[in-house]
Amino acid sequence: MTKRVLNTLYVFSFLLILLFSGCQSNNEPADIVTDFSAKFTSSYRDAEYSGSISTNRQGVAYISISSPEELDGINFEYKNGELEMSRENLICSADEAYLPQKSFPSLVKSILDGISQGRAKLSTQSDSVCTYNLKTDSGDCVITTDKDREITGAEIKNAELNIEFSEIKADKN
Repeated sequence: MTKRVLNTLYVFSFLLILLFSGCQSNNEPADIVTDFSAKFTSSYRDAEYSGSISTNRQGVAYISISSPEELDGINFEYKNGELEMSRENLICSADEAYLPQKSFPSLVKSILDGISQGRAKLSTQSDSVCTYNLKTDSGDCVITTDKDREITGAEIKNAELNIEFSEIKADKN
């Protein structure tokens, strides 16, 4: 009888160890990389944009537009709840809410904020691509990442925004 009780306790303790240590499985996806810089191309409301972006998990984001030609050189920097817009030697500072919620830089910033706040939820995963869903004020966003969880694209259909990232350089610090 004692042997049976000991065997039961061994099995029970083994199962508890598996249960509590199994919460951090190697199969679970890592978080999306939030500290990176990249080039982007985007379609937004029948217009094509390109430029560069850099962001970090503290919510600092820098967006520089290089095309269309009329917008070449316009920069948006989001930091500590403030927005700084610049072109050549002209600089304008304002509260982040200054730009309309559905403007191109505001939409991109809302996607980046959702990612850094951990609100993006994994929907599909393969060896090379992961897809996440993120609810934003402008609609549902679908985010794609590569196998290293570096963001490669995002789309908000309701807002007519599709953005693709290339030449991604993750900050490993």
